[in-house]
Amino acid sequence: MREALATFLASKMPQADDISVGAVTRHTEGFSLQTFSFDVSWREGSSAHQRRLVVRREPPAGLLEPYDLEPQFLALQAIADSPVRFPRVLWYEADPAVLSAPFYVMEWVAGEVPIPALDAHGRPPFPDEQQRLSVGRDFCRILADIHNVDARAADLEFLDMPRDARQAAQRAVDVWEGYTERARLGPMPMMTEALCWLRNNLPPEGDVCLVHGDYRTGNFIVRDDRIAAFLDWEMVHLGDPMEDLAWAMSKIWRGESPRAGYLLDPNDFTAWYQEAGGAKVDQDRLHFYEVLSGVKMASIMLTGVKAWHDGRTRDMRMAIFDQQVPGMYAAIAGSLGLIQL
Repeated sequence: MREALATFLASKMPQADDISVGAVTRHTEGFSLQTFSFDVSWREGSSAHQRRLVVRREPPAGLLEPYDLEPQFLALQAIADSPVRFPRVLWYEADPAVLSAPFYVMEWVAGEVPIPALDAHGRPPFPDEQQRLSVGRDFCRILADIHNVDARAADLEFLDMPRDARQAAQRAVDVWEGYTERARLGPMPMMTEALCWLRNNLPPEGDVCLVHGDYRTGNFIVRDDRIAAFLDWEMVHLGDPMEDLAWAMSKIWRGESPRAGYLLDPNDFTAWYQEAGGAKVDQDRLHFYEVLSGVKMASIMLTGVKAWHDGRTRDMRMAIFDQQVPGMYAAIAGSLGLIQL
C-alpha cells in the first residue's frame, strides 16, 4: 500500500520530488468505510516537507452499500470555503486498480473522537461540565452552519435538489426501504409497520438544505474543548434539517444518558441550534424523523448482517448486529407509541 500511495501522490503532486510514504495505520473506529493514515515526505527544490494524510476507501462489503464516494467528495469540495469544520479533501480516485477500491485522500486532523457510551470505568464521554458545554455549543453551531450553506451558490445541485421537504421525506423513505429490501432475510413486520407509517405521515412542504446525514456524537474530533472537525459525510444529501436534529437526539445515541449523544439536554440542543441561526424546530417533523431514524439504523444493521450471512465480510462487528436488531425494533415501536420504553 505504501508503494501504491507513493505512486498515486506523485501523479497528484508533480512539483514534488523524492516522495516517501511512511508506515500506514489502519483505523477501526469507522464502520462504513476503511480508514488509513500515513505520513508523506517530499522535497520541492531545496525545501523538505512532511504531512500526515488520511485515505478513506470503499470496503468489499459494508453498511452503506452500494457505495459511491464521489458525491461526498464533491460536496466537501463545494463547501470548502464555508464556516463548516471538516477535514479538507484533496483527491478522489475512482479506479479500483490504484488501491483495490475507489478512495479519496483528506487532511489529518489531530484530536480525540468521543464515543457515545460509558468507558470501561463507567465514565461518560464528557465528564467535565465545562468541556461538555463548550463542545455542546460547537455541536449546535456547526449543525446550523451546515444547514445554512447556500446549496445553489455552492453548486450542490448534483446531489439532486428535492422540490421541497415533503419530496425530501419521500425520497428518504424510499432510500431506507431500498436498504431494508436488499437486506431482507425473512419477514420483518416491525419494519413493514414503520415504513407504512412513514408513507402515511409524510410532512408537508417546507424548505430543504444541506444535510450531513450522520450528525452525532462519535463523528467529530475534539481538541482544546472544541470540535475541530466533523467526520463521516457518507450520507450527505439535500433534505429536511429536522432529519439531522432527530438523528442527533435519537435514543440510539443516548445509551444510559438522558442527554442527546451524552452531550446536551434535547431542549438545550434545539434552543442553542436555533440561537446559532438554525432552522425553526418543528416538533411534528422531528417526530417523523425520529421514526425514520430507527428505520435507518435498523436498515444499516440489517445490511451488515446480510453481508455477513452472504459471506462477503468476515468483520465480526457485522455479525454482532444480528443481536442488536431486536433492540432497534423496540426503539422503533417506542417511537410509534406501540410500547413504553
